[in-house]
Amino acid sequence: MVTGLTGTAVAAPPNTWEDPGQVSPLRAILVFVLIPLGLFVLITLLVYIPSMRRGQSYHPGQVWRSEPEWFGGPRGGVDAVDDTPPTAVSAGGGGGAVERGGASGHW
Repeated sequence: MVTGLTGTAVAAPPNTWEDPGQVSPLRAILVFVLIPLGLFVLITLLVYIPSMRRGQSYHPGQVWRSEPEWFGGPRGGVDAVDDTPPTAVSAGGGGGAVERGGASGHW
């Protein structure tokens, strides 16, 4: 109901402004279509060219030949898992009961 009561804005530009004239359809297509499309293609090429130059290093179904990666794992890497005692993992690394910190927020 509120939007139905509002009227159109009846404002005229100041008299000191120059009339820009008509814009040709070719210029409008250039500004609104070709320039954004060119920027899209340029950014896409800048993202993909480095990986295309390196080539594909891993093909699905083949054995992984690089070093194993474990994000959020132990600081010593995969080899440190065998050296860590199970009690340290279950007790939060202290070997005993955790008295502060952790997810419960006891400080």
